[in-house]
Amino acid sequence: MNGRVHFSRVSPNVEYKENFEAADAMRQIASSGDIRRTLAGFNPQHPGYKALKAKYAELRDQPASAGPIQIASGPVLRYGRDKYRREVFMNDPRVPQLRERFGLPPAADTRYTLQLANAVAGFQKANKLQVNGQLNAATIAALNGPNREQQMMAVLATLERWRWMPRDLGRTHVALNIPDFHLRVMHNGEQVWKTRVVVGKPTQATPLITETMKFITVNPTWNVPPSIIRNEYLPALQRDPNALARIGLKVTHNADGSIRVYQPPGERNALGRIRFNFPNKFLVYQHDTPDKNLFAHDKRAYSHGCMRVQDPLKYGEVLLSLALPNESYTAERLRKMFGGSEININFPKTIPVHLTYQTAFVDDAGKLTFREDVYGLDKAVIAQLKGSERNVADVAIERPADPNFKPTVQHVQRMQSAARGGTPFSLFEQLFR
Repeated sequence: MNGRVHFSRVSPNVEYKENFEAADAMRQIASSGDIRRTLAGFNPQHPGYKALKAKYAELRDQPASAGPIQIASGPVLRYGRDKYRREVFMNDPRVPQLRERFGLPPAADTRYTLQLANAVAGFQKANKLQVNGQLNAATIAALNGPNREQQMMAVLATLERWRWMPRDLGRTHVALNIPDFHLRVMHNGEQVWKTRVVVGKPTQATPLITETMKFITVNPTWNVPPSIIRNEYLPALQRDPNALARIGLKVTHNADGSIRVYQPPGERNALGRIRFNFPNKFLVYQHDTPDKNLFAHDKRAYSHGCMRVQDPLKYGEVLLSLALPNESYTAERLRKMFGGSEININFPKTIPVHLTYQTAFVDDAGKLTFREDVYGLDKAVIAQLKGSERNVADVAIERPADPNFKPTVQHVQRMQSAARGGTPFSLFEQLFR
């Protein structure tokens, strides 16, 4: 119903509302004329869940030896020439497998040829690996991909995380898949837009939550989060008292005598020119960024937990076309609002935002696709499903909060107020809450 594993047993960075109360579920079962259908109705009915569940059944029915032959590890294979420009070949028993994998005709020997090196280089380029034509450990890992057992574990863990999510995702909603580093806007069951995102690094993970986007801020002010002040800026200030000023940060005194550390709107602002607000206990949001180069990377886990959007103005246009369809907002209209003062555009009807973690999913072409378990959540889920406490794994537990996220109720309220131009945090509050 709510899952075989309660999310609290997996990570402090997961927070969902329960889909079913036990008493209500028991009443539905007791009054049911079709127990099987009633029980099936407790599972997610989303197309993504059903497609993944069908793929799991296919994997489970495959023989253990199914799938392509795995390329064995071994010495790095290189093609080269000597000082006289004569070809120098390395011989290796894996060469016939490699030629078969790349669709090359069989050869009479096991030489690592220029033709094979070029095929490896093409594969490396297509998979965002260092392009050198060498068969190294990273290339072998990409060629092999997860084996059948690893695939089944990724699918099983992702299906479990689907069960944590709301049964109604919303007629219009945003779905961000952390391991896939992409964000999608959905409307009436169809994808209307997609873009790349940067998410939190493993030590400052983007949380798994469902919240509602309430407004967009153009020209946001960045109120520096306490973890960044404590871990990065205070050590920098000890070394250089002018460090904050050089990166565009300001320190001011409020009317009550408290200190505020912030970065005013502008091109250098860490949030860029636009922020997308869905207030939550983890104090994360989506935003623009001046660091556009990171979007060219295949794996994009670099942030402090918030999500950077590759094309934020287009994202704003798409969201506003759905939230305020009669207002004719465009990316260019949002661009013309750039300036030195915050401007909030409120949504008359909020849009659900789902931050998900799908290391296995069925893509638009119907192919079962896998992504790296960047936060180790697959391992954590499987450990609960197969561990000694699996019989009580669906029961919530109390666990300490992640040290990267320490908001109190007052902290959340003031964060939300600051986002709307209200009283910001004092430096003391930021450091010691």
